[in-house]
Amino acid sequence: MKVDFFIVGAPKAGTTSLFYYLKSHPDIIMSSVKEPNYFTYQEILNQNLYYKKENFGINTLERYHALFPPQVDSKKFGEGSVSYLFYPDTANKIYDYNPNAKIIIMLRDPIERAFSHYLMDYRLGYVTESFQSIIQKESKHPDINLYYQQYVELGLYYQQVKRYINIFGADNTLLINYSDFQSKTQEIIKKVFSFLDVDPSFSVDNTIKHNEYHAPRSLLTHQLRLFFFHLGLNKILPKFMKGYAKEIFFVKKSKPILDHETKYLLNSIFKDDIVQLEKFTNKEWKK
Repeated sequence: MKVDFFIVGAPKAGTTSLFYYLKSHPDIIMSSVKEPNYFTYQEILNQNLYYKKENFGINTLERYHALFPPQVDSKKFGEGSVSYLFYPDTANKIYDYNPNAKIIIMLRDPIERAFSHYLMDYRLGYVTESFQSIIQKESKHPDINLYYQQYVELGLYYQQVKRYINIFGADNTLLINYSDFQSKTQEIIKKVFSFLDVDPSFSVDNTIKHNEYHAPRSLLTHQLRLFFFHLGLNKILPKFMKGYAKEIFFVKKSKPILDHETKYLLNSIFKDDIVQLEKFTNKEWKK
């Protein structure tokens, strides 16, 4: 078998929602876990990246293919590992695996993406440093370089996008702007279906929100949540109990607002890269 298409990133740009919309299509089969990270296994291991997901460790082709049912000729197989966009050798690895693969890249305003990524990591207990101290490189945390990579370097899209288009070609690479995905969801989904050569008339339920922002109820509940997280209890709790835990530890709130000083600094970091990306793709990305 061969996986036919890949959602390669970027993180916090709607990839989870797209994964589940595609999964609902009768002619598409998505991997049994959203992010196998098969083609970036070694890079993540070498970096000792602080995300330790239950599915990490898929390092053989046999285990990778076991995430899918037996090959069905009429079906398209796909997966969505957002680590694939950043690491330089991944596009070549995927091409060597399947040179006819189709690539989906979802991009978001890099400043919005950076802050959203940080808020997710803070909520999940991966980071306790302030966003400002990371972006301004004032933090002395041992993982500061990895934090900066995740929030800043992942948003330098130009070379990442260029790699995939140069290797797979423009016809086999679909670029999606997160703002368009939010405002014209059904239209974009149909465009993806057409790109994947499946029935574009199939209607998906896009009323379900995936990865919504939830804030810790208080500093105390956040600290308790980190305690449970570091004990590894989140991995052994039954699914229904995780739902109760989420209600205890988190509450829906408006997202915090990024301060002007940090936003200005991020704009200076991303400005030239966005100009290059827009020239290369002939499309506006920062909205």
